[in-house]
Amino acid sequence: MNVCSIEWVVCLLALSALFFLIPGVRLKQMLLFACSASFVASFVPNTAGWIALAAFVGVGYLAATLLQQFPRKIILVLYLAILLSAFIVFKQYAFARVLLPAVLFQRIIATVGWSYMLFRQIHVAVDAYEGQIDSLSFWNYLNYQLNVFGFVAGPIQRYQDFCRCWMDLAPILSDAESILRAYLRIFIGVVKIALLGQVCLDLFSSCSNLLNDAVQAGHETQGMRLLQFLAMFYCYPLYIYFNFSGYCDMVIAGASLFGLKMPENFDRPYLSRNMIDYWTRFHRTLGFWIRDYIFTPMYKGVAARWPARAASLAFLCYLVAFTLAGIWHGHGWNFVIFGLLNGLGAAAAKLWETRLVKRFGRQGLRSYLQDPRIRAAAIVGTVNFACFTIFFFPSDLKRSFHIVRNVFAARL
Repeated sequence: MNVCSIEWVVCLLALSALFFLIPGVRLKQMLLFACSASFVASFVPNTAGWIALAAFVGVGYLAATLLQQFPRKIILVLYLAILLSAFIVFKQYAFARVLLPAVLFQRIIATVGWSYMLFRQIHVAVDAYEGQIDSLSFWNYLNYQLNVFGFVAGPIQRYQDFCRCWMDLAPILSDAESILRAYLRIFIGVVKIALLGQVCLDLFSSCSNLLNDAVQAGHETQGMRLLQFLAMFYCYPLYIYFNFSGYCDMVIAGASLFGLKMPENFDRPYLSRNMIDYWTRFHRTLGFWIRDYIFTPMYKGVAARWPARAASLAFLCYLVAFTLAGIWHGHGWNFVIFGLLNGLGAAAAKLWETRLVKRFGRQGLRSYLQDPRIRAAAIVGTVNFACFTIFFFPSDLKRSFHIVRNVFAARL
């Protein structure tokens, strides 16, 4: 079922109007579980998919329970290695096809929603190992993983934050005005997805198809090809923003109608001053997850091992962390390029900040960043670099390079 569909919105509004008339927390939880199970069922096409999903959730819970009782690093490392290996095979990653036997990729199992389940599973395992989870019940964990408001594309919520609302399911919208604001946000989300995002996607698709056709592109003037390329270059990032932020508007506002508070995922990302700032504004929960579960452990490890070189190795940690995040987005080589470019952008931002601190000091850096001309230039540069990384996102590398050749052939 599509979140932006009429059926989803009607069911959301109808059930939310009746939800708090249901007596008792357990009955409310059972209703939400039924909604989640029905929603998930629309993405699982066959018995093999259900078996794989049940195994994925069950193993995650058992591993977290084991780590809670026996917090051994070797258990955590072994579990994460097996989990990630299985995920790579299920997702049919291109680099895995080069390294592993072809027989592993002969059977395809539907994996819709598993990418975000992976993040939640790793988070629970690590937090259980570190003693940050007080109680872990299978009922709570199951609903956390299959939560209808975060199953497909996040936001990435922490188990502890989910349980704080799940255990009570008390109203978090205290008056009619706040409820109307939630309805308005759902409507805005629909407009973003169905209108603004669709317009951007249609324009991107038409320009992309024209530029991909070498014969068609050859009949256009160089100026027209360049205009089509610029429209394509900027429209797809706008489509991602409108589509994804609209989706988040709908699920965050929808969850609030049922007493569940989901984390915010966007904060004016195209006003970011560098790529590190960008990932704290665009898909914020992913940026924070990368920081907490990839970058920080990696940086602490290298800092402990090579303390004299910790500052310089931070750049490498940014590069690795964001490259891995890019690979997580999809199985093709284009996602490797997407992640690598984001890693280079984050590393360059940290390198530039380090140079400015050495030259001007912390106080001088703050004065430097407050200069409106500097900030404007930084925002323009960041927006264009972010769009450049996304250029490789929607299609394979061959098509992307083919389009570039058709656009700039006359100049090359």
